[in-house]
Amino acid sequence: MNSVFEVCYSWNKEAIPTGGADPVYMMIEWRNGSPAKRLRKLAPKIVSRDLELLLKPEYGIELKGIYGCRSKETDIGWVLRLGDVYKGESKQILLEFAMGSRLSGKASVCSAYWSTRKLKQSQRVLLRREQLYIQYTSHLGMLRQPEDPKVEKTIKLSETVPLIKQALRAYERGRVQEGSNLLRRHADALLIEAARKQDLDYYEEAEMVEKLRYHYGITYANPYQVRGKTMFGE
Repeated sequence: MNSVFEVCYSWNKEAIPTGGADPVYMMIEWRNGSPAKRLRKLAPKIVSRDLELLLKPEYGIELKGIYGCRSKETDIGWVLRLGDVYKGESKQILLEFAMGSRLSGKASVCSAYWSTRKLKQSQRVLLRREQLYIQYTSHLGMLRQPEDPKVEKTIKLSETVPLIKQALRAYERGRVQEGSNLLRRHADALLIEAARKQDLDYYEEAEMVEKLRYHYGITYANPYQVRGKTMFGE
C-alpha cells in the first residue's frame, strides 16, 4: 500500500512572518490509487480500514483546529481518525495552527505518522512518517503573496458547519432573528465568492445555507406571530 498511498500538504500562505502568525492553515489531501471515476457502476473497493494520522506539533506550535474528521488529544499528540480507505477516492481535512516567532528560514511544524489496519487484520500498520515544515521570512514580497486558492476555498467552506451549529443554538433558545441573520450573512458572503471566482461550489453551499435558514425559520417560528404581526396586534 505504501507505493500507491499519496498525500499532499498545502499551506494557505507561501511564508509567514518571523514574528509568528495566527491562524495558519494547512490542507491535507490523500488518496490510494489512481483518481476514481465520477460515475461508478460498482461500489468502491475498500483498501484498508481505520486510517489514522498522528500529529506531534513542535515546541511553540499550537494545533488550534481540526476540520473534516474526528480527533482527540493524547499524551503523544493529536490522533485524527480518518475512516476507511477506498481505492481511488480522494479525501481532505483542514488544520489550523498558531505559530510562534522564529528566525527566517525553514522551520519544523510537526511530525506526521499515517497508520491503518489491513483487511482481515487487527494489527495497525505504519504507512509513512514525515516531518512538516513552513517558511518564516521578513521579506515583504513573500508575505504579500496571495493565498493558495484551493486552501482558501476549503477554509471558507469549512466555516459553514460551526456557523450552522451556532445559528441553531440561537434558534433553539428563541433568538430566531439572530440565527437567521447569522445564516443570511454567511450565505451572502458565499454568493459574493461565487460571483468573484466564478465557482459553483460556493453557490451550492450558499443555496444549502439558505434552505436551512428557511427550514429553521418555519420550525422555530414564534407561535404568537402571524404574518409578521403578533396576535395582540402589536
